[in-house]
Amino acid sequence: MKYGNIELTGSLDISGSFTVPSGITLPDETSTPDGSLFFDTANSVLCGLVSGSWATMPPVAGSNPFPVSISYLLVAGGGGGGSSGAGSGAGGAGGLLSSSISPPNSASGSTFTVTVGAGGAGGTGTGYGNHGANGQNSSISYNSITTTATGGGGGSGGNQVGSSGGSGGGGNGGYATAGGSGTTGQGDDGGDGVYYSGGSGQDAYAGGGGGGASQVGSDGFANASSEIGGTGGTGLASNITGTSTHYAGGGGGGAGYRRTTTAGVAGTGGGGTGASSQTSDATAGAANTGGGGGGGGGYTSNPNGGSSRNGKSGGAGVAIFAYGSGSLNCAGGIVGDAGNGRKYNQFNSSGTFKVGSTSNFEIVTDSLYLNLDAGDFASRGTSTWTDLSGNSRNGTVTGATLGTNWYYDFDGSNDRMDFSAADIGGTNFTVEVWVNPDSSQVAYANIFDYDHTGSKGFTIQQANNTTNTYYFYTGGNYNNFTNIPAGTWAHLLVSISGTSVVQYLNGVQDGTFTASSNSDTTGERITLASWRAGGSHSRYWNGQYGQCRVYNKALTASEVLQNYNATKTNFI
Repeated sequence: MKYGNIELTGSLDISGSFTVPSGITLPDETSTPDGSLFFDTANSVLCGLVSGSWATMPPVAGSNPFPVSISYLLVAGGGGGGSSGAGSGAGGAGGLLSSSISPPNSASGSTFTVTVGAGGAGGTGTGYGNHGANGQNSSISYNSITTTATGGGGGSGGNQVGSSGGSGGGGNGGYATAGGSGTTGQGDDGGDGVYYSGGSGQDAYAGGGGGGASQVGSDGFANASSEIGGTGGTGLASNITGTSTHYAGGGGGGAGYRRTTTAGVAGTGGGGTGASSQTSDATAGAANTGGGGGGGGGYTSNPNGGSSRNGKSGGAGVAIFAYGSGSLNCAGGIVGDAGNGRKYNQFNSSGTFKVGSTSNFEIVTDSLYLNLDAGDFASRGTSTWTDLSGNSRNGTVTGATLGTNWYYDFDGSNDRMDFSAADIGGTNFTVEVWVNPDSSQVAYANIFDYDHTGSKGFTIQQANNTTNTYYFYTGGNYNNFTNIPAGTWAHLLVSISGTSVVQYLNGVQDGTFTASSNSDTTGERITLASWRAGGSHSRYWNGQYGQCRVYNKALTASEVLQNYNATKTNFI
């Protein structure tokens, strides 16, 4: 029998299972017999020794050497609602796709390019041709294979039908136009706009609801006494995150202006509510649901004057991947616990999804004192940055806001994070951060501060007024990092062993120096993005903060590189 370049001769009787030796370095060919097998964990390939040389063994035809199934939910951006002098059509939901992938060599670090589509803008103005824009497509690409969810259709604001898309946009009431068409397997059609001829200037109008992932948008309704915007189509429920959640609901149609007006109801799954000319504006589709935007209403006073209520934008799409955490490890987006031994990675904006073995993307956990990660749903929060180390050293958020994905935004004015009294202790420790500095900074802006005063404590701070040049200061001594360009993510790490200080930038050593003995820091406090002295704050840092870790030991060069490689996916 011949397998790849390995030929087996004679009789062979194998039963049960066997373990192939593995490692990051192939064994020495001169001391290893031909025919030996070895799993190269650095490249995740099976190798065989042939005529004194290691050769990569191809997979058996038709087989997947790592049969791992990854579920995904992909939703495109929702369409924007239209605007006009009469009831306008709502935006259709973004197209929704739900399936699974089993990439070849999924445990070897397969990389997927994830594109998350933005919601389409709502129509504006009092004219009769202000359509809402279509939502943008979302996609997952691997090698030459791309799976695409189509952006939702914009709602009609004039004499044309609602736009086609993942789900179709609603039609306009003023011209009684039809709703747009949805994409087969992704969404449904939008509802029609309706016109009621009341005679003597008493006409009535109502826009159609946007289509949803599982239901068409309903038609508007108008008669001699009322104008009612169409209801947005219902989206689809998914439990991919461990909680049943609806996505891709259509927007509600806008009502006219002459009679008692009722806004179109939003479709379940993030759709926006339509406008009522007499009572309320439309609302936008919910972010990261692909919901369609609400349709605009008619004039707030009369058809010949006054202002119309504009259509609103569709919600941005989303991409979510779920998998058994015991079989593999993945990186990218925001990580969450889906329950029952499953994890998920959610992309609220475009990024890279990487699939690896259970050992990939794992940080050093020995002597971990503090672990903050804005890319983990268990850590990020609007009021608290929760410590993932198990030590419950949570930070209080003041001013800083959560970004779309894996970071906090600090404004450089009064934003900060404060932690309770802490004792890092000893003379050996490590401080590690992922940051993206803004171009505008105050003098001595602090990224990380441990109540430094004179020779007491330590800090990572800007070098006076030299914007985006930072140094580590401790024990009365300091040393600069290489300049960090504004708008660039950087991994800063300082490893301290007694008075010996080693600095790293993006996993590579970036300077050393000898510090005086650090004074006792018992009862001191950690502060992020500001300097805390005597209970007051100053020297606020401006930029984005992704992660922060502190260890009660000095990490080695190999451990530094491990942490950098394990965490860099979202940043570079």
